[in-house]
Amino acid sequence: MHETTVVGWDGSATAANAIDWAVGRALSQPVGARRLQIVRAVDDTAFAADEPGKRRAVDAATAEIAALAAGLTADHPELDVRTEVVRGEVGDVLTDRTGPDALVVVGGETRHTEEYWYSTRLGARLAGAAHGPVAVVPPGDDLPRSGVMVAVDDSPAALHVCRFAAQLATARGDALHAVHVGTRSHTIGTDQELLDDQIAPVVAEFPELKVESHLESGSTAGALLRRARERAVVVVGSRQQDAVRRLFLGSVSHALVTNARCPTVVVPPQDAEGR
Repeated sequence: MHETTVVGWDGSATAANAIDWAVGRALSQPVGARRLQIVRAVDDTAFAADEPGKRRAVDAATAEIAALAAGLTADHPELDVRTEVVRGEVGDVLTDRTGPDALVVVGGETRHTEEYWYSTRLGARLAGAAHGPVAVVPPGDDLPRSGVMVAVDDSPAALHVCRFAAQLATARGDALHAVHVGTRSHTIGTDQELLDDQIAPVVAEFPELKVESHLESGSTAGALLRRARERAVVVVGSRQQDAVRRLFLGSVSHALVTNARCPTVVVPPQDAEGR
């Protein structure tokens, strides 16, 4: 599942971060599944131009993305790099490409540029509406990071999220760090038992994977963000329900997407994938 790595490109610094991470993810896939699809959306409703002008914008985007793909293919001949230029709003275009066969990657906010508000909205909005996993990649920093962290709760979707995180950690050659934030109504023993029960199927399914469990307390978002400081990737679930509520991420997922300093992958419930 999720074999194709789809990445949004618009020429920005945030998109360049997304490209770098997407290339690494695609390279970590098994032979035959190293597909990288670069998508350039041209929102021709966002600028004033006649039809010939809009076609010129599409032609320019096509030339730009072809040059990008050629460079990536030269650097990584083992990748199957494909390109697509689509007229439409970027969030809608990328949402249409989410699903059970793809991981969609977008750049996250820079916090210090005019890209901040736009890209933050895009990452959170896309993750909330997606039919498959979405990775939001923020600007890098110089901190040493390792391991894949997965946020574990007591929801029915927890196993699906943990399994995705385990597959990602295995492909990267990383350890998996399962984190559960306990509630005041539970004892430490109860919370540990819940965490152990949720990750037990993954431990059995991936016997070669190093899995560490961690209990936290306090604010769920705050505790996860503290743990995320040391990790290379964070995986969190989203609680999509009806069409209206799918337009918005939950508070915890939103906090991680917009504040974590490492890539965050938001995984919808399994029954939401492919809708």
